Amino acid sequence: MQENIQENAWRILLARIIGVVAGLVVGVFALMWVSPIIARSLATVQSGWYISRSTGIIAYLLSWLATVAGLMITGRQAQQWPGVVQANDIHRQASLASLVMMGIHVVALMTDTYMHYTWVTLFVPSLQSPYAPIAVGIGQIALPIAIVIIATAEWRQIVGKAWRWIHVGAFFVYFAGALHGIFSGSDTRISLVSLMYVVTISSVIFLTVYRVVFRRSISATIDAV
Repeated sequence: MQENIQENAWRILLARIIGVVAGLVVGVFALMWVSPIIARSLATVQSGWYISRSTGIIAYLLSWLATVAGLMITGRQAQQWPGVVQANDIHRQASLASLVMMGIHVVALMTDTYMHYTWVTLFVPSLQSPYAPIAVGIGQIALPIAIVIIATAEWRQIVGKAWRWIHVGAFFVYFAGALHGIFSGSDTRISLVSLMYVVTISSVIFLTVYRVVFRRSISATIDAV
């Protein structure tokens, strides 16, 4: 019975990994093929920039959803809604989808002929970045950390209890993504986008504070007993 459960877990994990890799590969080739067509139809060289902006916002929202779902699980709100199992699935799927969008967000810039990004300027944090170097650098640091966090979470049976400590880095990834989006995103000046950042960041801060207070109250109750 236990062997069947472990085998199914490995199959699910393998399917998710294949899905993420396939999504990245398809996304990369689709962007390389579609971007010049969009550029010609719009008579602009900035189609890669537009794609990167849109996928960046989607990646941020998915990261927010994953963070909120995780906080609701540990803060016990998920027991009321939408359910612990459902919240855990949302947390994992949103994390993987966010990582895929991050990959497309980065690769899309390679198709942009206006900013002239290279693989080095895209993946190596540097003040020599052609656009918002500090904000871009924060995003560049957050990406590999996100990969490590998601990978160790998926392989937590192998990694052991260390994955819980590594998973704390998800807070850094989320807030780094928020700072990256606010200070390097050209859409931040749009009032609706600014409101999105205010609402999402406030909700994460609220749930984080609630989680800390809730855990302290539980510990205090246990100590009193």
